[in-house]
Amino acid sequence: MGRGKSAGNARRIGAMLVFLLAALPLTTGAALAENQDATASYATTPTTYSVTFRVFAHREGLVGHTTANGHVIQENDHFVALPCRCVLSSKDGHEFEVKIEYNGRAAIAPVWDVGPWNIDDNYWDPPEQRKWSGIPQGVPEAAAAFTNGYNGGLDGSGREVRSPAGIDIGDGTFYDLGMTSSDWVNVTFLWTHPSIEQLPPLPAGYEDIPTSFFGQRPPLDPVGPKTGYTYFPETGHNVTGPILEYWSNLGGWRNLGLPITELFREIQSDGSIRFVQYFERSILQYIPPEDGGPALSSDLVGYSATVPPSARAPIGPFESSNDHWYFPQTQHSLNYGFKQEWASHGGLATFGYPITEEFSGVTSDGRPYVAQIFERARFEWWPDKVGTGEEITHGLLVVELMREAGWMK
Repeated sequence: MGRGKSAGNARRIGAMLVFLLAALPLTTGAALAENQDATASYATTPTTYSVTFRVFAHREGLVGHTTANGHVIQENDHFVALPCRCVLSSKDGHEFEVKIEYNGRAAIAPVWDVGPWNIDDNYWDPPEQRKWSGIPQGVPEAAAAFTNGYNGGLDGSGREVRSPAGIDIGDGTFYDLGMTSSDWVNVTFLWTHPSIEQLPPLPAGYEDIPTSFFGQRPPLDPVGPKTGYTYFPETGHNVTGPILEYWSNLGGWRNLGLPITELFREIQSDGSIRFVQYFERSILQYIPPEDGGPALSSDLVGYSATVPPSARAPIGPFESSNDHWYFPQTQHSLNYGFKQEWASHGGLATFGYPITEEFSGVTSDGRPYVAQIFERARFEWWPDKVGTGEEITHGLLVVELMREAGWMK
C-alpha cells in the first residue's frame, strides 16, 4: 500500500539483505581479472560459510523463451543462468540462489537457466570436483578458453568462446543492479554452506527452532499455535519471550505489524548466528550476549525501500521549530503531521531518523499519497482519508520486500 508501484522496477531482496543483515560474505578468490592470465589471477584465502568470485556477466533477455527449468521468461524477470545443470532450481523454485554485487548494489536471484556457455562447469567448486579440473576454482571454463585458449578456445559443445562470461542475469535483476552492459560482478554462491552439525551450539531453549542460512528464504509458512507462545491467527505465527516484549514495547501491531515468520536462527556468512523474526513492517533480532542478558534490536528496513532519488537528497540545515525539525544525523527534516505521528508513537527508538524528505506518488489503482521513509518505517498520508483518523498509515515494508523476492504471495 502506498509503495508507488508506478515508480518503476522495485529492487530485489538482495539489496534488502545487504542493509538489513549488515554482513558480507568472505571472498575466497578473485577469478580472472580483466586482461590477466586465467591461472595467475586466482588467489586463495581461507573460506568460511560461502564462496564469492569475480565473474563476467551478460544480460539474459530472451523474453518469451523458456528457461532450462521450464520458466517462461517475463519482462523484468529476476533469475540467473549458471553453466551447470547441477545447481538448476526447480521451476520457479529457490533451491539454488546467488548474491550478485555491482558498484555498491546487491541482489539475490535464483538459478533458473543453464549457460551462458557450458552445462557442466561448476566453477565455484574446487578443481578436484570439476570436469574442467585444470582450471583454478572460481574461473569459468569459458573465461579460460576466451583468455588463454584453454580447450582450444572452445566450450564443451565445441563452440568458439567469444566472451569470458560465467553468468547470465535476468533483465529485472540486471537493472536492479544498475547495470547497463555486460561487466564484471562479484557472485556469492549461497548454497556453499556447511552442514548444521558444523555450526556452533545453540543456547539452551533455542535448539528446536528453524534454521536459515544467509540469503535464503526465511520460514514464512504458517504454523499452528504453540504452547507458551502468543498465537496470531491472522498470519498463523507465534511470538514469545523477549521478542514479544520488545515488539509490544515498540508499539506492537500498529508500528511493527503482525508476525510473518516464526522465530528462527539465521546463520550469517561469517558463521555467526542471530535469532530473528520477521513482522509485516519490521525485522526483530535477538543476539544472546555473553553476560546472559537479552540484546534486542530492529533492522534498518527503510534503507531498502524504493524511493525517488530526489527524496533521498540531503537538505541544508535550518533552525527547528514546533512544526519543523531538522536532523543533522541524516540531513533530513520532519514536518507537521508526520512529525506528530513520529513523536506520538515511538519516535527515534521505534522508527529511527528520517532518511528522505516527503515525496508524492500514486498507487496502481490511482490513489495519490504522500510518503516519507525512516530508518525503520515508511509513513504514508492519504488525502482520501482526511478526517477519518486513518489518514496516516505505516507501510508493510517487509511484506513488500518478501513479495519482490518471490518468497511471498
